[in-house]
Amino acid sequence: MTPQVDERGPCPRSMDCGTCESAPATPVEAPEPVNVQLTITDKARAMLGDAFGDTEGQSLLVGVLSGGCSGYMYDLQIIEGSEPDCQTLDIEGIHVQVPNASSHLLDGIEIDYVDRLMGGGFRINNPNAGSTCGCGESFG
Repeated sequence: MTPQVDERGPCPRSMDCGTCESAPATPVEAPEPVNVQLTITDKARAMLGDAFGDTEGQSLLVGVLSGGCSGYMYDLQIIEGSEPDCQTLDIEGIHVQVPNASSHLLDGIEIDYVDRLMGGGFRINNPNAGSTCGCGESFG
């Protein structure tokens, strides 16, 4: 059976993928921001202190990106200044910024640093994660 094509393009009439002009707009509701509480282990704090060096005005931006094996990936960046629409926290001398849009996913996390055979890295322990992948870098 050959799919029917209408004047808008090659969408089969029997399917509604949500991208055709006929598809209604899907409302996107942003979750309400929560006041984030997080902890940083002593080892992670030492590694961040080394990474910041003597530079003033740097922060750790802790965010979430779509993707990874489980749906979301953590995004850790050292940034200068402050980002708009972020919560700014001071965790024992480490300035941390968390975007309000992902605050509900990051409330209660622990940032740790683990040594591995092939090098070390930061690890997020997240009580909100329903599932995590084997690499520990994504969650759902």
